[in-house]
This record gives sequence, C-alpha cells and structure tokens, in this order.
Amino acid sequence: MAASNLILSIGEIPEEGLNLAGELPMSVYDLKDGLARAKSPLRYDLQVSRADQFVILLGSLAVDFSLTCVHTSKPFDHQVRLDPYQESVEMENPEFIDLTERIREDTLLALPAYPSAPDSEASFPASDPEQHRGLEKDADGSSAWDALDGLQNQ
Repeated sequence: MAASNLILSIGEIPEEGLNLAGELPMSVYDLKDGLARAKSPLRYDLQVSRADQFVILLGSLAVDFSLTCVHTSKPFDHQVRLDPYQESVEMENPEFIDLTERIREDTLLALPAYPSAPDSEASFPASDPEQHRGLEKDADGSSAWDALDGLQNQ
C-alpha cells in the first residue's frame, strides 16, 4: 500500500545518505479539470542526503497519466519519467521535511502543455501549400487585403 505523504525526519538521514523507494497514491494529484488524470501511483527511487540547510534528492520518478489530446479530444496514455531526477529542497523545519508536494509538482510540470496523442498527427496531415494557391481572391477577383488597403488609403 502506498503511503499518502513522503515525510522524512531530518535527524534520521545518515551522513552517507538514505535510499528511499516506494509509491505515493494517485490521490496526491487530485486534478479537477478532467484533462489529465493519474492512472498509477507516483513511483520514486531516491537517494536522499543533507548538505547545509538543504535536502538533496537524486534518483527517478515515474507516473502514468491519461491525458486528453488537444487535436482529437480523445484520451491517451502518457508516462512521465524523470530519470535522472535531481532536486534540492531547503529545510524550513529542522525536524522533518515533507517531499510530497515537491515531487508532485515536478511530475506535473513534466506534463506537456498541449498534449497530443501519438496518432493525432495522422488525423491532421500537414497541408500542401499548392492546394491553397488561388484561394486568396474571392470569386469576383477581389481580395480582403485589397479592402484593407483601401481603408488605409482613406
């Protein structure tokens, strides 16, 4: 069963570092827009160490999402894999640190801004410039550009 938070006691991080591997539940994402939905727990494999007032994370993160394609509006599967994952987190509290929100945000930031399904490009082939040749003029031979040029000259 996945832990609901990744909280570490600062005093329990040994000088040589600490290996952490596990999962955070899909509920850490709690995404409301419906365009992205976690399909798997967030899997982490991290080496955790301390340096001055920072906790250093090295390792990997992975989570599977269902995203909505911006071209077809159909859902498709997408894996976010941050490997290698490197992060430094300032210790705001000398006793413990909650890494949940940091690794959650890092995986969300790795999602594409405009998700496009791998097969959506086949639905929208690149247009051929030749097929549009001659369409710049209306049937009567006038052009929208001619009308705009006329306004500028007044």
